[in-house]
Amino acid sequence: MDIQIILSIIGALISLVAVILIYNARKIVKERFSFGDQNSGALAVKTIGLILFFIGMLIIFFNLT
Repeated sequence: MDIQIILSIIGALISLVAVILIYNARKIVKERFSFGDQNSGALAVKTIGLILFFIGMLIIFFNLT
């Protein structure tokens, strides 16, 4: 029972970080990286955020079933 709660919290935190990455992608790229093309950097950060979001949601989904 305790492991289910811990896995739910971990999945929720991963999804939260992913949403923050997606929402602030351009700002993160502008501050952290010195890419000449910010569009490709923002696309990469958003893609990583999308993958992390799916991982977090899969953890929550399979934990609840």
